[in-house]
Amino acid sequence: MKVENAKVTWLESGLPYSTQYQDIYYSKDDELAESQYIFLDANRLGERWQQEAHQENFQIGELGFGSGLNFLQVIKLWKNCHAHPSRLHYIAFEKHPLTIDQLRKIHQRWPSLSAESALLQEHYIDHSAGCHRLLLDQDITLDLYFGDALQQLTTRMTNNCPPVHCWFLDGFSPANNEALWEENLMRAIAQSSDESTTLSSYSVAGRVRTALKNAGFEVHKAEGFGRKRHSLTGTLPAQASPSLAQDGKSTHASPWFDLPRVGFEGRTAAIIGAGLAGCSTAYSLARRGWQVTLIDASSKPASKASGNALLALRCRLFNSPSAEAEFFLHAYLFALRQFAHLFPCGDPAWKPCGVFQMRNAMNKRNPLQAQKLDALYSPQIVSLLTKELATVEAGIALSEAAWHFPAGGALNPAALCQRYLAHPNIHCIFDTAVDKLSSLENKWSLEADGARVTESDVVVIANSHDATRLAQCADLPLQSFRGQTTVIAANEKSTRLESIVSGARTVFPSADGQHLISASYATGTQAETLANDTLENLRGAASNFSEDNSLSDIALSNRVSVRCNSPDGIPLVGMMPDSAKMRIRYGELARNARAKFSTTGHDCEQYTDGLFLNVAHGSNGLASCPISAEFLASLITAENLPLSKAMINTLNPSRFLIKDLKKQR
Repeated sequence: MKVENAKVTWLESGLPYSTQYQDIYYSKDDELAESQYIFLDANRLGERWQQEAHQENFQIGELGFGSGLNFLQVIKLWKNCHAHPSRLHYIAFEKHPLTIDQLRKIHQRWPSLSAESALLQEHYIDHSAGCHRLLLDQDITLDLYFGDALQQLTTRMTNNCPPVHCWFLDGFSPANNEALWEENLMRAIAQSSDESTTLSSYSVAGRVRTALKNAGFEVHKAEGFGRKRHSLTGTLPAQASPSLAQDGKSTHASPWFDLPRVGFEGRTAAIIGAGLAGCSTAYSLARRGWQVTLIDASSKPASKASGNALLALRCRLFNSPSAEAEFFLHAYLFALRQFAHLFPCGDPAWKPCGVFQMRNAMNKRNPLQAQKLDALYSPQIVSLLTKELATVEAGIALSEAAWHFPAGGALNPAALCQRYLAHPNIHCIFDTAVDKLSSLENKWSLEADGARVTESDVVVIANSHDATRLAQCADLPLQSFRGQTTVIAANEKSTRLESIVSGARTVFPSADGQHLISASYATGTQAETLANDTLENLRGAASNFSEDNSLSDIALSNRVSVRCNSPDGIPLVGMMPDSAKMRIRYGELARNARAKFSTTGHDCEQYTDGLFLNVAHGSNGLASCPISAEFLASLITAENLPLSKAMINTLNPSRFLIKDLKKQR
């Protein structure tokens, strides 16, 4: 999941030069004027925005993000345009991202774009392959894909992403960067487009025009800029536009993962559950202008498993690349960006103090291996520090070497939920346990004790293991794990602890003269505190440190909560499957686990329209809930999805039903 950064030298003219591709980033002519002419003007952006101001979204795609010059020009035009669609969604692909320092140096060339440059630099990330969702403004989203463009494009769940309205083809010269102009990539672009799509490029090379024509585009030479004689424009005729819908028949090994394309006439959502999953989902939908009603059985948000005084944010680590590893990496990175936005520097609710993870913390069945992690994760994510270096960083002598998450930290989940719910589009109903959902005439009705609570276009079930009390969720294999936290007094030595240390137990730096220790982990739902769990918490916490009496051994208080998990430890996030229909449709799997199915566009009817699930985040919810909420909101509003097809399939709630069929259960 690592990505190689750009290798740049600087010419005497001040222009950046790529030593990887032996090419300059910009021509010697005026790069701002060239960007305006070749990309913004050629695609008639200002004119189209005014014509399509009634639309919800306008999507721009770019091959070769570089320093983001085209993007900066676009957002300046967007802000100066009197009429435009509600939201701008820019998706860009870059194999070798510039470092943040390189980006800042290049941006100094463009003082007229200083405001736009500052906005991008504030959110920019320069490491780790995959899609980084950057929420730059209320109406501007940048999905920045790092890695091979063809690979990244083809990992998207195209059927559930809207078509791109225009493409900027702005890679290095085709003679030096063949892969970014090959025919397979142009076909992938066509599959992400429709008859309204336009494209433009500075390159009129024969191989580029041929690749685009073979992909279905009509291309035309236009007048070039500066010393270049020609530039290129293109459109995708309706008869050549690949359908984004699942029409026709095909043989598919796993059609149960194909999701229907959603679309709702209204913009109302009801969310059941006011923990991290529910509150984050409410916030992501509210940001898009939806009216959200949040309902919870408790008297306030974050009352159960989300109600511990502090939670630690770190990345769940894996020894090898996988969809699960990619999901938890991008979940962690998205959470970091969101928390920095919600809690400005100095806010006591979010403390990015760094996190240390020891060998006996998590991953006990599959111990972390230094060489594999070093090959997989950027040092901005995690690095292994010796006992001596870890001790210096943590402030207290640790008992062993430890994995260090320099950007991780401690967050008050109740404060986070309150910040989410402060959005004016969210209305809360507490002390109400929804026990029945019914659908009638494209609306959902929610009831509690026989009385209707509300109705909405969409329902998201996010109430942890209580979800199984609803008929639609009765078959979900949710597990309950009891956890007990302990609070101890800080002493003179322990107040020097500056980072979170996670081993047999997790110890947080002192706050108000106390340390929080979390948490025991055992199957069950017993609500009473247990003396043995208190003792194990104290012993486990002490084992993190090499010096005696680093921590007090007297408990001041305890708290018990019950986490919700899934059998494979991955959250259940996505559209709610109709288990009865799925068991009938895929019953052949009980006789032949390798059966393949002839599919049509009607195959997705095994999902329940307008009903979504967001549960089973276990002990990783602080990291996994924000990106899961953003994914659901994007799915519900038919936006570009921030997760790959493999990640979406990994989260899909139908996976356990299919597994049961294959095992004849």
